Amino acid sequence: MSATEADRLRGHEFLPDADVLAAVPSLYETESVPAAEKVIHLHYFVGSCDWWVAELDEDARIAFGFASLSASGAEWGYVDLHELRAVVARPHGYPVVVERDLGWAPTPFSQVGTLRA
Repeated sequence: MSATEADRLRGHEFLPDADVLAAVPSLYETESVPAAEKVIHLHYFVGSCDWWVAELDEDARIAFGFASLSASGAEWGYVDLHELRAVVARPHGYPVVVERDLGWAPTPFSQVGTLRA
């Protein structure tokens, strides 16, 4: 499915407003910051999978952050937001898309687990 079709199903913009994106550090900008202290600026989710974005190459839409992918485990790494935007799962025959957490506020990574519990 194309990103346009996924956007229609989502019902809201995949990326936040420009002012929110401008506040996200560029790739490698927080490299010296301990993981627990990295600020998570964006949160995306679908089912039991979550992506928390700490850094972003806004032009290429490549993000660095922490991903928890249910059966695949969890780790820090990179994700292509173009690809994530176009993901459509059909767990029970109904389309489900990756959503942006519209209520998310910048949060230190050390507090992310307590927010999901």
